[in-house]
Amino acid sequence: MSKTITETKDNFAIYQQSVDKYFTQGEQEISRYFHALNDLQEEYLHAWRNVVKANLSLQKEFAAKSGFDSRMPEATQKMFQNITDEFLKTRSVRDQIVIATIDAAKKNVKTFSDNANAFADLNRDIMQSWISLCTPPKKP
Repeated sequence: MSKTITETKDNFAIYQQSVDKYFTQGEQEISRYFHALNDLQEEYLHAWRNVVKANLSLQKEFAAKSGFDSRMPEATQKMFQNITDEFLKTRSVRDQIVIATIDAAKKNVKTFSDNANAFADLNRDIMQSWISLCTPPKKP
């Protein structure tokens, strides 16, 4: 029968068990965070759209009931269309920058992780050198 980690009382085994549990739970939570954030963004967009539609509807009703001429000159219509098109282009560029920044951050984290392993390997080699210098030779 194998001993459980808590039965062995090995510091490193207990620490490893805690670390594994911590990161396993973190990995499971990432999905929940992603869905919650995505749902919030969708709800915010939906709410904002409803606010704008409700206000436009109220303004349109007010104009109709008050007899206000709400026709827009063609030049003004074109200006609004151009502003909207430019805004959409700006948002597209912003989104591309954000995605590129996220991708760069992801690559940086991966590089950091890869280098952490290389650094540990280097430290392991240094440790082995020190141990071999400090350990008396075995007698035949």
